[in-house]
Amino acid sequence: MQDSTKGNKAMKAVLIVVIGLVVGGAITYPISYMMGQDSVKQTSSVAASTTTKAADLRVTLNGLLREHVTTNLTVSYNIIDKASDEKMKASLDAQTANAVAIANAVGSIYGDDAKAAITTPFVDHLTQSNNYAKAVANGDEAGQATSLAALQMNLQQVADVFHSVIPSLPAETLYSALNDHETLMNKVAAAYQAGDYATAYQLEDEALTQISGGADALAGGILEAKPDMFKN
Repeated sequence: MQDSTKGNKAMKAVLIVVIGLVVGGAITYPISYMMGQDSVKQTSSVAASTTTKAADLRVTLNGLLREHVTTNLTVSYNIIDKASDEKMKASLDAQTANAVAIANAVGSIYGDDAKAAITTPFVDHLTQSNNYAKAVANGDEAGQATSLAALQMNLQQVADVFHSVIPSLPAETLYSALNDHETLMNKVAAAYQAGDYATAYQLEDEALTQISGGADALAGGILEAKPDMFKN
């Protein structure tokens, strides 16, 4: 039973990274932007500077997925803060670049068919996430409920699409991991809206730690599945 539990946790760590691959990231797009009222946080693409392709993969995935968290939350913070049009556009542009680069990354590993299959659902996911942040910012409980319902449908769609291109990943487990990730991101937005910035940034750090652990696990899974791709 204990070994089974450990195996399930390891699988979930891998799936959390797949979430990141679905919902956003960046490879070579440098990003620097405001994150909140009195705090400036920066993130930039991690340029692989290691000596093996396998190590490069691990470094790149960590950069990709941490940027997913920061770009998406920056949009949420700006929506809640009712940021200027210029600031809002900059964060949305970063979020879009993030999603495009991750779609390209998925295609580079799994092929153009996989890239095409995930593009629509993950763009829809970003739209629904931003709609949820708008409802939180406006104190619109009905809007939040509507957005959450749409997100649940979207997460299932994402899970089904990823299962279709990677059959070894069960759709049910994918959905569970996707939902855990989305729940944590929504908790960040709720804390930020309430003015509890300490909790918001603490939860953001949890999301970053979550995604980094998953990046390491996914790198190992990709190397095992496609060893020839990462030979020096």
